Amino acid sequence: MKIYSFTFARSGSQGIKNKNLKIFNKKPLVHWAIKDALKSKLINKTFISTDSKKIANVAKKAGAIIPFFRPKKLSTSNSPEYLSWRHAINFLKDKEDLPDIFLSVPCTSPLRTSNDLDNMIKLFVKEKADFVVGICESDRSPYFNLMQIKNNKLEVFSKRKKNIFRRQDCPKTYNLSTFAFIAKPDYILNNTNFYSGKAKGYIIDKKRSIDIDELMDLEYAEFLRKKHAIKK
Repeated sequence: MKIYSFTFARSGSQGIKNKNLKIFNKKPLVHWAIKDALKSKLINKTFISTDSKKIANVAKKAGAIIPFFRPKKLSTSNSPEYLSWRHAINFLKDKEDLPDIFLSVPCTSPLRTSNDLDNMIKLFVKEKADFVVGICESDRSPYFNLMQIKNNKLEVFSKRKKNIFRRQDCPKTYNLSTFAFIAKPDYILNNTNFYSGKAKGYIIDKKRSIDIDELMDLEYAEFLRKKHAIKK
């Protein structure tokens, strides 16, 4: 079984300038994404998809394969990432080197480990899933303390027939993480709603679930790494 990973890291970013090159534990974020994939016991090849020579150089030093430079039209803030997934898969298809399982391993989860990737792959195979993502239990609930303003009126985001007065009585909800996204190549090529098939969640502990969107997230991730002795 061939299992390939791609890290998709474009040069631009809205929340943090040059986010994928920001330093975490003395190395750029993109370095850690590549290393997590390379340390996996199940991933056979580790690629980078980027439009940036700087990112490509960091990824190459970390050990990633650079098969191409991503087209500019797929590297804007308005470009859905799944189109870059398809671009990478079609490239491999043209090279007659299509994997059985495809992973996207983002730069924005620096507290992820190679064991997480292996466990997610095992879950994907065991459950015969179409799509696997990382999730953690959410602190807020759309049925209790997640609000919206509708028609100039504040209300609970999602109403139920029976009123809920305690958070503990709410149905469990989960936050999506960017640990990894796993699917078969054909599933990505033939779907735009990846949750329409058999989607499964790999549950992670909250202390490692942080996604880097702002500088504050990066600082907090460093704090969590040191406090909980998370080895990278």
